[in-house]
Amino acid sequence: MRYIISLLTILFLSSLANAAYVFNSRGWVEYKKEGTSQWKRISSRSRLIIKEGDQLRTKRASTVQIYMDDGSKIQLAPRSSFKLRAENKKETSLGLFFGRIRSWVKKRAKKFEVRTPSAVCAVRGTDFSVAADASGNTRVEVYGGSVMTGDASGKSVLVKPGEVVSVNAKGLGKVKKNPAGPASMESAIGEAKLLAKKELYNEISKESVLKAAQAEMQSAEYKARKVAIDAYGYRVRMEEYVIRPQTDQFKYVVLNSRDDRFDFGKMIFTFNKDLPKDLSLATENMISSTADAAPEWYLTDMNSIMSNTQDKVTENATGGAMVESSDQWSLVFNEYSFYAAGPDEADLNGGMGKWIWTKNNYNIATGAIASASYLGSSGLITTTSGDIFHNTQKNQFADVDSTWIQAEDFLLFDDGRIASANDFSFGLGETMDTVTDELNFERVYTSSLFGGRKIDMVYSAKFLKSVGLLRF
Repeated sequence: MRYIISLLTILFLSSLANAAYVFNSRGWVEYKKEGTSQWKRISSRSRLIIKEGDQLRTKRASTVQIYMDDGSKIQLAPRSSFKLRAENKKETSLGLFFGRIRSWVKKRAKKFEVRTPSAVCAVRGTDFSVAADASGNTRVEVYGGSVMTGDASGKSVLVKPGEVVSVNAKGLGKVKKNPAGPASMESAIGEAKLLAKKELYNEISKESVLKAAQAEMQSAEYKARKVAIDAYGYRVRMEEYVIRPQTDQFKYVVLNSRDDRFDFGKMIFTFNKDLPKDLSLATENMISSTADAAPEWYLTDMNSIMSNTQDKVTENATGGAMVESSDQWSLVFNEYSFYAAGPDEADLNGGMGKWIWTKNNYNIATGAIASASYLGSSGLITTTSGDIFHNTQKNQFADVDSTWIQAEDFLLFDDGRIASANDFSFGLGETMDTVTDELNFERVYTSSLFGGRKIDMVYSAKFLKSVGLLRF
């Protein structure tokens, strides 16, 4: 299943079909539209849509990231020149005139190729990471596809999925199997953190949730109320707020009230150090950064729950750290686990529910993992449908109960209308900022564990933006 943190950081950023979207730039980056001869500089906070035939180029100490409509991502290195040759339902074709490009290509994606003046590179599902330290030691890990790795003497080796190789001043090391991460790296967290997790996962009745919210909202740092129409035509009242349970934590809560139901979501983010007064300084780069140095604040743990007061889905991420790879710092959790429960499974695993899957060394920004384990041991069957404005993904597991879980996502306006690409062709007086303020995310979970019920959560894009959890 896709999970909440991806929903908050990636879903909106890749929400323009059959186009590419400039997400992050640093330094001096320029673009030229197809059919024109004028180059224009991109602001570091600009979120530019580029289409077939458009070109980008970077100067010294400058980089830019671009998301494709299928969820793939590329990064252009300094002193590089690039053209989007094609971007449609069948293929993505990139033209690299000179410089260097890094690609994170989604598995089972459409045809993806990079063309240079002398070569064509076609890939499907290639993911790898490179880490280097100040002493000149390099580590290359491959998660999908293969990577040819060489040293200063000209020697090279093909590194395949599940393998790792190190390179230092003496040359290439031996290719080895990449061991799975430790079973659990959840360090000794204080009693206050244990109590916070207990409350998060175990107190899910409407009465307990509202009682806690009534007390917490008195000291909330951010709070908002909003009424909108959900994807099924029902009025939903959203109450959202952020508090700081501890000096190194913040907690995001959203309450959804409809005439006949109550749903809620809670997330606790724990950082490596005490948070600043301006929370956005910590959230700005908590997933990824292209700065020369690692972000000052990064996530070490993340705990979340979504519930209808009977059923729940929970997430538990530990061992977070910033890892450098190809001019980008990315948040990597040592262990990221997903659980689900109906009333019969509610008390399992410390209140988190029935274990569904665990991903080790999970890179939140790129989606790369070192290893994964699933309920039923023999993997899962995944089916998807729809587009980035309304899509469904169902996972069927091979356990004795044939457990399945489905997530349905919507990007919609306050009036319940599902967004489309045309909504981002801005008219007079419209900007990405003004359109975002009218948008909401809706996620609906159904499962064989829920007895025919569903968990139906709506989040306000405007509020998520105000606290730094959504950027564009």
